[in-house]
Amino acid sequence: MGEGIGLPREIPFTVEADLELGSRIAPFLVASGADVVIAEGDVPASIADPVITGVAHSVNARQLLLEVPGGARFLVEDGARITYDRRGASDREVALFLLGSAWGGLCYQRGLLPLHASAIIADGRVHAFTGPSGAGKSTLVAALADRGHSFFTDDVLIVDAARIGSAADCYVGQKDLKLWDDALELTGAAAMGPVRDAPEFNKYFAAPAVQSAAAAGRLASLTILGTDATRAGVDGFAMTQLDGGRALQQLRDSVYRPRFAIGTWGRQRLFETLGRLIAGVQVQLFDRSTVRTAFGDSTAFVDRWIGDWSAHSDDG
Repeated sequence: MGEGIGLPREIPFTVEADLELGSRIAPFLVASGADVVIAEGDVPASIADPVITGVAHSVNARQLLLEVPGGARFLVEDGARITYDRRGASDREVALFLLGSAWGGLCYQRGLLPLHASAIIADGRVHAFTGPSGAGKSTLVAALADRGHSFFTDDVLIVDAARIGSAADCYVGQKDLKLWDDALELTGAAAMGPVRDAPEFNKYFAAPAVQSAAAAGRLASLTILGTDATRAGVDGFAMTQLDGGRALQQLRDSVYRPRFAIGTWGRQRLFETLGRLIAGVQVQLFDRSTVRTAFGDSTAFVDRWIGDWSAHSDDG
């Protein structure tokens, strides 16, 4: 484990924006004098000397250029500004991608590590859950909130790469919970409105049963959600602590937009940061069946595991 670190900052940076962003990043928003300005404007067709390029993005150490197919374009610069060209997109559509991929790129430019994770918080200690797309991160934290745990963040968890020790400072990345319609039925969370304007996109903002107002905490554990394809003869449920190379292999897939990380930081810095995170934070793999009828038992298992973890930590 690394050396201890002081209490986390309340938020890692402040934001002012010229469009409505709802409550998703409410802790970061200020009226003026912010560290980051989000504004509509001209977005160039290309950036100079990209390190990483893709169908819809180009990245170098200082800039990230994004283009949503058939939608808005974004330029993220120097960790201080996001310029968007809406090209006919609604505020809802602009905000969705601005607070997703562009937000992740902004974090890298500011020296922060965004993880593709959802989390609950208890007594300032954050328990985060990550895994491949569709693994059920949001659904699990919604169900844990229904059992009395405080919802912390959905989809994005921000880790302060400079403050990783015997734990790690972390921050909310998305304060609003987003769930597919079938997950609403599983968790009992209340739908608040559609995530996108597209009528066939059945994902909704949802109100968790219990929600923390905290924007910062200490990352205490990071659980990789296994899928049926990763189960190795496990009967029932199993929480297996991961160390070293195995943890690194699992965690690298949980980095939010890893190509943005490599383009901004370089591969060596990214893996050194992940190595320090593994040394300071407990990482484990949760093997469980993803069959719908097993969801209640699966959630109960994690609920007990968090209780046992907290009791052990307090005793230690």
